[in-house]
Amino acid sequence: MKKVIAATWMSLLAGGALAADPAEPIKVLMDAAAANAAVEPGPDAVYTDYFAPGMLLMYFSDGFVRDFTAALLKQREGHSQVLIDWDPVIGGQDGCAPKDVTYGKPEAKGGVTEVLVSFKRSWCYDGDTETKEEVTQVTYRLLQEIDESGEKQFVIDDIHFANDVPLRISLQELPK
Repeated sequence: MKKVIAATWMSLLAGGALAADPAEPIKVLMDAAAANAAVEPGPDAVYTDYFAPGMLLMYFSDGFVRDFTAALLKQREGHSQVLIDWDPVIGGQDGCAPKDVTYGKPEAKGGVTEVLVSFKRSWCYDGDTETKEEVTQVTYRLLQEIDESGEKQFVIDDIHFANDVPLRISLQELPK
């Protein structure tokens, strides 16, 4: 288990080197989601936090970070300890490690690049075969921003599951 976590962190730290690929920050999140799904639940369980400070600063846009921070501060004012009570990468409360992950061709629309990611998230559960084979689709919206070394890199500006509210909209609604 410690090897999985260490390998995940190594891939997270190396992520900046491949920032010219729009899907790179998405792949970092998907790898973290797979590692999280492999963690045995319990009091000593350690999960990768998609929104840890280092992750936010390296893989998310300035606008996303501002919205996330404002929502976090509002939650703190209300003495709530839970900002997002579902997995915003896999979707839902629980999920299997993403299976059959595909990354669509990046599509530039103005200053935004969109990448459609498809995967199976319920394949490991007992029950209906139809549910196990269901494909989840998520559109990642990315921007190019200048990093600390002056290089342009792709960063995640929003995560939008099909037929659901985009994550940034959810975050923006919290402080109101």
